[in-house]
Amino acid sequence: MLNHGIGMAVALGLGLHAASLRADEGADRAPGFRTLTVEAPARGQAIGATVWYPAKDGGDPAVFGASPVFTGVAGRRGAAVADGRFPVVLIAHGGLRANPGAAGWIAAALARRGTVAVIAHPPPLKPTDARRAVAEAWLRPGDLSAALDAVLADPELASHTAPGRVAALGFFMGGTSALAVAGGRLDGERFRGSCDAPRRGPDCGWFAAQGVDLHADAAGPEAGASRRDPRVALAVAVDPELADSFAPASLSPPAAPVHLLHTGPAAGALKTLIPGVEPEALPAATPFSLFGVCTAKAAAILEDEGEDPALCRDGGVPSRAAIHDRIAARIATLLDRGLH
Repeated sequence: MLNHGIGMAVALGLGLHAASLRADEGADRAPGFRTLTVEAPARGQAIGATVWYPAKDGGDPAVFGASPVFTGVAGRRGAAVADGRFPVVLIAHGGLRANPGAAGWIAAALARRGTVAVIAHPPPLKPTDARRAVAEAWLRPGDLSAALDAVLADPELASHTAPGRVAALGFFMGGTSALAVAGGRLDGERFRGSCDAPRRGPDCGWFAAQGVDLHADAAGPEAGASRRDPRVALAVAVDPELADSFAPASLSPPAAPVHLLHTGPAAGALKTLIPGVEPEALPAATPFSLFGVCTAKAAAILEDEGEDPALCRDGGVPSRAAIHDRIAARIATLLDRGLH
């Protein structure tokens, strides 16, 4: 589960919004985006989704996900969808408490490359919601399926989607969701032991501080139920969490092809996650590189809030924006090959 400090950093006062954008040279070429209300049956409530897509002229220039820490991503709110039919990519990003704008950079990049990119936004979790957060591991895959339902029920969006060409893309806990809709199934006993020594993931301290015991609070059958969505033809999981909590048989092989990507020099538990699937390293990237481009004042703001300013460091060269370009290009290539 994504480091609790990072989750706090990207959640502190950085709510999802789209601010007005000064007219500039690149604004006319920005992709379109719009928001949808999504009925999520597994949750018994509605969630939000942001849809990015290739666009015609028009729309209102805006910046998605801008905050004091992150610069946000330029787009055109409400622009008409470009002519043609495009593959759909369902995107989930972040840990349990990550900022809902975290996936804007990859969604916009894929939309510029001819994709309808759909970000599902799970309900926000407060610092006191650790017990409720346990269920997110099996609720979030359903958010992706519900977001796809909403896109296909929207007449304009549906008319520009390519039948049968749907992929799931996830980062961190979102990578866990991408694996789940591709056929991966959590093993309930392994999941309940994911905070036992020596495994102890980064959110386990948060759970313990609020008296959450996974052996008791995840004791029902939900953790091990299948979340496979047969409409998903391909999954790309980047640094997926809970890799050692999946039932091996569910990924031997998975129901849909899976690509595993990782940051840093070691693949860890991904090496043996799916027989015959070799994890691919993303050069120069760290886990922090998977978040948005930071503002000039971001590090100071994080320090003032008692958070880790390393969130805005990638090692210096290349820049985070350049790393994003490389990651987006690689993911786009995998999607193009897998959804042909």
